[in-house]
Amino acid sequence: MKSNRRMILSIFWVVLGAALIGSNMAGLLDDYWGGLGGGLLGVGVFQIIRNVRYLRNPAYREKVDTTNQDERNRFLANKAWAWAGYLYVLVAAIATIVFQIIGKQELATAAGFSVCIIMVFHWLSYLYLQKKY
Repeated sequence: MKSNRRMILSIFWVVLGAALIGSNMAGLLDDYWGGLGGGLLGVGVFQIIRNVRYLRNPAYREKVDTTNQDERNRFLANKAWAWAGYLYVLVAAIATIVFQIIGKQELATAAGFSVCIIMVFHWLSYLYLQKKY
């Protein structure tokens, strides 16, 4: 069932990517959207290939299922997300100060605001997880 949903989502990415590329080629959208369409098309095709391999190759399916259910891999993935969050906050906070010093007020505000949003998300996540566990 999960494979069917993944396949449908992959097909959706391919169709959306092709539509964006086509709209760009027709002159309806600018190059940004055409590039985004190319990325979505590539991701969709890659996911379809991966899903077909998963469905047709029992050895690959077992390997993927084992990897996804492995406790160590889940721990490492959660740890990696935590580090990414910490590093993002540090880099954005430093960028806020640097942008302020060089006189880029709009960028300083955006970087500072992103730090605030991440901290609010962290706080809300903590409150949720505290109640759940």
